[in-house]
Amino acid sequence: MNRLVRVLLAFFIAGVFVFLLLPILAVAVSSFSTSGALTFPPTGFTTAWYESIGSGYIDALKVSLVVAAGTTALATLVGTPAALALVRGRFPLREALSAFCLSPLMVSTLVIAVAAFQFTLVLWDLFDLSLAGTVTGLILGQSAFTIPFVVRAVIAAQANFDVSLEEAAQSLGAGPVETFFKVTLPILLPGIISGAIFAFVMSFDDIAVGLFVGGGDAMTLPVKIYTAVEFNFDADIMAISTLVTLASLLIMLGLDRLTGIEKFATAARG
Repeated sequence: MNRLVRVLLAFFIAGVFVFLLLPILAVAVSSFSTSGALTFPPTGFTTAWYESIGSGYIDALKVSLVVAAGTTALATLVGTPAALALVRGRFPLREALSAFCLSPLMVSTLVIAVAAFQFTLVLWDLFDLSLAGTVTGLILGQSAFTIPFVVRAVIAAQANFDVSLEEAAQSLGAGPVETFFKVTLPILLPGIISGAIFAFVMSFDDIAVGLFVGGGDAMTLPVKIYTAVEFNFDADIMAISTLVTLASLLIMLGLDRLTGIEKFATAARG
């Protein structure tokens, strides 16, 4: 009886995965179809749609990469010391500060996007400075929800950190700065990199902040695809979507290889 339950459970889980992945697979397969529309199974095989991806998508991809790189750098530079302070610091209201740093994880990105847009309006009213439609505005807006991912990843990396290694380095004559860069940082580096990868993926995939704060020359690829799908669903959209999905899959496989997605997700729920 127990074996039958396990078999049925396995089939159920497999069915859920197929249900979730089948639309992605259908788009990927249809991107090679000669019909130029979303048809499954495809009527023929061609790579013409990949060769005819419009320059607008390429420009939007460049913007997305620049924004994602800037957001990742800012989130890493802010999130890493914040995580160290939250774990090692002994100061008043530490728990409240920890909850504040991680609170964006519990808020919809749409709410963050609206708040970022309101922030640009306040800047314009007070200082005659506009961040709307700029790469800088996108980076600042997306950093609000990517910093917590770095904080969580670095906190997870410190879970099994042996403080005696730092004490040993200092007892051998190393100063605090040298100890940090030669002992602490190399040990925490996998966690920092995993948090940076999560920040990069979340930034690259963002639509909400891109819609409210971006625009013009600062249009990201997800926003470009989203606005294009409103009017048509050409094969070149399926081609660029397939390439983005493949790149995201490779990044997540790299993250799993580096630290393990399950380990990070467990820490994020903690």
